[in-house]
Amino acid sequence: MNPDARSWKVFDAKTPILTYEYSFGVGTSNALAVGGKDGLILVSPPCRVGQSVFDDLARYGTVRALVASNAFHHLGLPAWKARFPNAAVFAPAQAVARVEKRTGLSGIRPLADAGSVTGPNLELVDMPYYKTGEVLVRIKTDRGDVWYVTDIIMNFPVLPKHPIAKVVFGLTGSGPGLKFNNVSPLFMVKDKQALRKWFADEFRKVPPRWLIPAHGSIVDFAADSSAHRSLFGTG
Repeated sequence: MNPDARSWKVFDAKTPILTYEYSFGVGTSNALAVGGKDGLILVSPPCRVGQSVFDDLARYGTVRALVASNAFHHLGLPAWKARFPNAAVFAPAQAVARVEKRTGLSGIRPLADAGSVTGPNLELVDMPYYKTGEVLVRIKTDRGDVWYVTDIIMNFPVLPKHPIAKVVFGLTGSGPGLKFNNVSPLFMVKDKQALRKWFADEFRKVPPRWLIPAHGSIVDFAADSSAHRSLFGTG
């Protein structure tokens, strides 16, 4: 498919929250654009896209910040920074050095500094127990709390078509369906069990209504009674 044939999907018009599915070669990922203090914050910027994708997003607000959601979701950063040169660039603390090296960009700031652009209804959490860093995006909306995750959880309706990915994700129990990713922790995470406990504790404190995964379909926990059990084994 021609990347320009895709379009930004509006999940929440008021905030706003938009998603864009893009290909990174062996698979696809969902970028997230969300309204911050005085403009848009773009998480996991889409790569290999045409000019219309930049222009379409700009209709919803000025892009004020770009976020590499972990040490590997950085492919779109150079093009988006060129299109929006005044946008600040952020990454999880453990990912900053690798993202700067891979993108050629300098001055990338840790997520802890993002409070200047997020505003009161948006939080970019630098999750603990990572070697390479990963962000948890939490958004308060009139539709309920929304979480965006990158590689910690996936929600593939079917296993990926790529033969290697299909075998690996299938053998590790990382899909299909709403599942914790058991592949990336092998090289991204310091303590897998501690990370899962932290995530479950955060989920119980203020349960999100919605989960937008970078890989897979959006989950409505209120509408899907089995979704919580898929992740945590409880009702």
